[in-house]
Amino acid sequence: MTAAPSGRDTLRAEAAQWFNLRLSGDMTVEDDRGFREWLGRSDAHREAYNQIDWAWIVAGTAAGDPALAARPAPDEPVTAPPAPRGRLLALAASLLLMVAVGWAVAPSVWPGSGIERQQQAFQTRTGQRTSVTLSDGSTVTLDSETTMRFRDTPDERLVELVGGRAFFRVARDPARPFIVSAGGKRVRAVGTAFEVRMENGTVAVILTEGKVRVDEGTTGSGNSTDMEPGRQLVIGADRNWTLTRVDVHKETSWTEGRLIFMHDPLSRAIDDMNRYSTKKLVFEGQRVPDREIVGVFQAGDVDGFVKALELNGIARPVSTTSEEIVLAANP
Repeated sequence: MTAAPSGRDTLRAEAAQWFNLRLSGDMTVEDDRGFREWLGRSDAHREAYNQIDWAWIVAGTAAGDPALAARPAPDEPVTAPPAPRGRLLALAASLLLMVAVGWAVAPSVWPGSGIERQQQAFQTRTGQRTSVTLSDGSTVTLDSETTMRFRDTPDERLVELVGGRAFFRVARDPARPFIVSAGGKRVRAVGTAFEVRMENGTVAVILTEGKVRVDEGTTGSGNSTDMEPGRQLVIGADRNWTLTRVDVHKETSWTEGRLIFMHDPLSRAIDDMNRYSTKKLVFEGQRVPDREIVGVFQAGDVDGFVKALELNGIARPVSTTSEEIVLAANP
């Protein structure tokens, strides 16, 4: 895959091979370095990879979404009428790709500059978790039920976390800061690794490498703080800022498909498990026992989680449907 592309078809075939390798989860450090080098060779390489992503979303996620299905293919001008659905599905089928996350890409022009920028939108559904490489070379792991938008501009790289959780490994570019906006707060980085979560009006940031600055997103007013690795900043809906030291390996274990609980409240564990499963765990009367839980679980393995509750005498299942498992607390 190191040979120079000899045409559009060859470039697209290379992109499909990289895409499938990344989906397989078998990429080595050398593979990842090779992929980044390939992606950075030219705009044509990035465009070819984005076309594969578009085929991916059309093949699955967009199949039942009229709004997405009506978007133009990325190899057509954005002003052109939508391509026939059959043509897009044929392209997707020919690539033999599986769908795990939606990705829509549309080029536009930065006002007054004549410089093209890229806008990308990502969304995962319940139980989905995926890693993507942005146009600037940064990588993002998106958790289940996460919506995120990205704009790559001449002066800065802008992410809007609409909801959910994402882990960012930022490509270093001192001339263009990487800024994540969530719930009116901004996380500013250059080259670093961190997690941002936004749920129910609360924003949480965990820094694993480097430094970031978090502020209110306003000029000359509001709170701000510079974070160090191993710290978590939680900004509640009440606007209180709480900075604590955490076990980053435990807190970011979801990026590897595992959930680690170390004397965590059972209510939090239930919420975390439900994020990854369409079959929800609920307690009778909506009353979760005031208990703590210790254990390591595969994300989405609600049956294994329930069995652990039974074996530890915490709770037992009383009824099960395709949509939920009703639990009763043990005395």
